[in-house]
Amino acid sequence: MSIAASNELVKFGPSWGLFPQNLKEAMEFAELLSKSSLIPKHFHGRPGDILVAIEWGLEVGLKPMQALNNIAVINGRPSIWGDAALALVRSSGLLEYIDERIEGDTAVCRIKRKGEPETIRTFSMEDAERAGLLKKPGPWQQYPKRMLQMRARAWALRDVFPDVLSGIAIAEEAGDIEVEAMPSQQPTPAVEMKIERREEPLHKVVGNLLLDFVGGDLEEAKRFAREALGLPEDAKLEGKWLLQLTEDELQRIKARIEAERRQPSLPTEETA
Repeated sequence: MSIAASNELVKFGPSWGLFPQNLKEAMEFAELLSKSSLIPKHFHGRPGDILVAIEWGLEVGLKPMQALNNIAVINGRPSIWGDAALALVRSSGLLEYIDERIEGDTAVCRIKRKGEPETIRTFSMEDAERAGLLKKPGPWQQYPKRMLQMRARAWALRDVFPDVLSGIAIAEEAGDIEVEAMPSQQPTPAVEMKIERREEPLHKVVGNLLLDFVGGDLEEAKRFAREALGLPEDAKLEGKWLLQLTEDELQRIKARIEAERRQPSLPTEETA
């Protein structure tokens, strides 16, 4: 059943819209949107990214078109713009108040969750200079106060409302981190070699890959690890269990993740 031919996919009323019923229809929907000039340019011709953005939007409470306008894929990870993140927190009913202001050369965000003490997060011009942000072309040179505000807000929202945001990054912050870690979108071989030489413990590398692959769900990460290692379903993985694995076991999990990512997203006509 195609989207164009399905009457069941269209709901009318205050919140009418298209609602794909299965993966095939979702991919058709994403393919259709990827050809539209009305969606953000970074989604043009990228139905896979569109589908991921919509799925993340549903996770945090955004409708499909809201998700496309407020979620960006930065450095391979979905991120939400700061204004949309604040809107989600406001609509959650858990926010008692938020106060954002610029005091001298420092952005201050005071935020209070119902039933919890006030939290204060700041970001100053000194912080921005130390992070190498002030020399970047773009908004840090054009609108430094606004960027300071977004950094302070990002820290406050992520620290106080991680459940509302489901661990999704704040786009303004993620964009800066991406540029700091990768000086260009198409790094030269020399830069790539430099990145590869950063010596991170293997358990940390695998842990980050694993959590990213399963969307941050710790129990799903354990299930995936048990399956990759051939362990029984009731095998206990407690505490800092990654540290207890051998290098060979960590490499097996890493290889399994890479193999899963190489699998096609949709079944072919022959295998369907």
